[in-house]
Amino acid sequence: MYSPEEARAVERRNYHSIREMIRLSYTVGFNLMNPYPSRLRIWTVVLSLSSLASLYGHWHMLLKYIQEIPRIVETAGTALQFLSSIFKMWYYLFTHRRIYELLRRARSHELLQNCEIFIEMSDLPVIKTLQQEVESTMERYWANTRRILLIYLYSCASLTSTYFLRSFLTGIYQYFFLPAGTYDIVLPFESLYPSWKPKGMTFPYYHIQMYLESCSLYICGMAAVSFDGVFIVLCLHSVGLIRSLNQMISYSTSELLPRDRRVQYLRCCIYQYQRIQGFAAEINAYFRHITFSQFLLSLFVWGLALFQMSVGLNSSFTIILMSMYLLAAGYQIVVYCYNGQRFATASSQIGRAFYECEWYGESREFRQLIAMMLMRTNRDFRLDVSWFMQMSLPTLMAMVRTSGQYFLLLQNVTEK
Repeated sequence: MYSPEEARAVERRNYHSIREMIRLSYTVGFNLMNPYPSRLRIWTVVLSLSSLASLYGHWHMLLKYIQEIPRIVETAGTALQFLSSIFKMWYYLFTHRRIYELLRRARSHELLQNCEIFIEMSDLPVIKTLQQEVESTMERYWANTRRILLIYLYSCASLTSTYFLRSFLTGIYQYFFLPAGTYDIVLPFESLYPSWKPKGMTFPYYHIQMYLESCSLYICGMAAVSFDGVFIVLCLHSVGLIRSLNQMISYSTSELLPRDRRVQYLRCCIYQYQRIQGFAAEINAYFRHITFSQFLLSLFVWGLALFQMSVGLNSSFTIILMSMYLLAAGYQIVVYCYNGQRFATASSQIGRAFYECEWYGESREFRQLIAMMLMRTNRDFRLDVSWFMQMSLPTLMAMVRTSGQYFLLLQNVTEK
């Protein structure tokens, strides 16, 4: 489909669209441009172990404030959030080569490069028109990918920055303007280290606590963007491939295509369908189980954030903070469900594309191939969440309703 120079240009353009995600991945220990794990993975281990060490502080916070539901809710919610991020990072660590390969194939448009239509039938005038349409479709989806990635990145960066700056600026004010022993230190996440509490902000006790909680905070935001960003790229690239396949099928009975080559052209479309099906199956196999923990977490997180907003109505800062938390956590699941729905909707139109071409005026072999594909495309491509549900808008609405029920449950417990 592309000359060597055009292929390099496409890869550079696609890299430009996702460069923030790739650079951000370095900061959590992953090099998405190299198939082999680098020394950066040491940083992944350091971040993970530091975050796990902060569980000590969260546990003692739960023990001390066991009767105060709002504080328990916030402590448990943040602990679950960074545990989920650690789980993703280790999954990332052991499947690095597979992630790299999927991302490389998407970035280089490998499936389009190998499509027989642009190789064996490049002498036909219709191919040039088709190639322009396919390129336009893929550019549109990669531009969409960039917009979604940037929105997600800004949402998570704003939330993590707010948590950190609140703690950092409060600490500076307490250190310089308040007498020692008259205040409790404020950490990025709600946590308590009993043996170090009398030490206040003396070195190194305060600094170790800040480091541990900052690591937990950082991986909550940046590991999520890095991991979920790969899903966004692969999912929207697949949708673009499916749309381009439908465009190819629509030309199978075009007047610009000689009749004696239409069967060969249709076979090329079927080969491309098989490639896309295999690519979609790989994406589903990679994400279906790891995302289950994220979906379960979001069920609680939305309810917890709504509860925090309801009990903190007198504090404008709490409302703003929880609103940002809802935006980041909500967008995380919307990314999966909305793009999963787009993926399923696009795949459901493949069978329609085969049916809507003017097959009834073609040869017997052509009609047999169409009939075969109509049967094969009865089962759409889909992205699953483990074995339980599908990434779709109905799943998203069901999660919103369930989160509302958790919110009401917490309110009832508090009132009693």
